[in-house]
Amino acid sequence: MKEKITIMLIDDNRIDLFIHNEFIKQMNIADTILEYSIASEALTFLEQNNESQWPDLILLDIHMPVMNGFDFLEKYSTLLLSNRQKCHIIIVSSSLDVGDKLRAKESEYVLELLEKPLNTEKLKKLLVENKIISIG
Repeated sequence: MKEKITIMLIDDNRIDLFIHNEFIKQMNIADTILEYSIASEALTFLEQNNESQWPDLILLDIHMPVMNGFDFLEKYSTLLLSNRQKCHIIIVSSSLDVGDKLRAKESEYVLELLEKPLNTEKLKKLLVENKIISIG
């Protein structure tokens, strides 16, 4: 468990990327924030890097063009297991669709689905409860 982690943001909406980046900076929980507006580019990063460069946490949007969040999760499941064991995924979405929520809960890789805009208290509580960060 760490005090500061590496976080990857994947969202096609530049405003949401900016807002979530600012929230994470204010929370002071990340030493590195990786931003991707195209899910396939984030996946390429994960494919091309070893565990030491992988993020500890991915905040993933569902509804994106070309490769949506669920497509990303499908491809993610084929990546090296030792890398995936280090990384946690939280879906951050404005979707109120019950089907999306159920599908997110069914994924073994998704820790939780949080609604946009990101609630920093909920996020911090979730990260502490799952021993991803420590508050020290």
